[in-house]
Parts: sequence; C-alpha cells; structure tokens
Amino acid sequence: MIEIASQIVLCLVIAAFLGFLIGFILGKSKGTDNKSLYNTNSISYGGAQGNIYNKPLIRSSPRPMGKDDLQEIEGIDTELEDKLNELGIFHFDQIAKWNAKNCHWVEEFFILEDNQIKEANWIEQAKGLSKI
Repeated sequence: MIEIASQIVLCLVIAAFLGFLIGFILGKSKGTDNKSLYNTNSISYGGAQGNIYNKPLIRSSPRPMGKDDLQEIEGIDTELEDKLNELGIFHFDQIAKWNAKNCHWVEEFFILEDNQIKEANWIEQAKGLSKI
C-alpha cells in the first residue's frame, strides 16, 4: 500500500516538474511583446506595462449606481473609454486620485503620447466631475 502511494507521489512530482518546465519554455518562446495583438490606430492597448507599483487603483466592476461617462473628460473618446473600462477604470474619482507615476503607467500601457494626460488636464477635469 505504501509502495503504491510512494509511486503515485513520485509520478505527481515528475508531472509537476514537467508541467513547470513546459510552461517556462512556452512562456519564453512567446516573449513579452503583445503590441501587435492590440494595435488600433493611434491608441493602442497592451504597451509596455512599466512598474506594476505605478499602476493606478482599479475596480473589478463599476459601482452599483453605474459607471461614469469618462468621455466627459476632454481627450477621452469612445475607444479609450472602453479600454479604460477594460482595465478597471470606471469613475472620475479614480482618475482624480492619479499621481504622475500612475499617469505615466497609463500612457505606457495604452501607448499614448508622453504627458498626454497632464497636457489634457485629465486629473483636474476628473476632480471637477467627481461626485465624491
């Protein structure tokens, strides 16, 4: 009985090692450049993600009262609003709380122009539109 159990454990360890090794090899072969998967006109999704600690706070879904119309912020069109929503940005107060590092992260992630968020005053506009 113990002999069978030890063989099962050995098989599980070997399978786990092989699974890890195959996953590692496949992950390395795909690389980290996903830009070609998401390119659309001048605004792209899936750019360099930079430091994960600079990522703005996101939500898994909008608040029960519904999401804000982010297009009220000058510089955000329908396409960019959809992408912000996919990322987890649904409300003005989320944008209003961004700092310079958050803005840079978003600009890199969506492949926007450098300082586009600051120049378009997204944060100030969001503060003015925020209900909280």
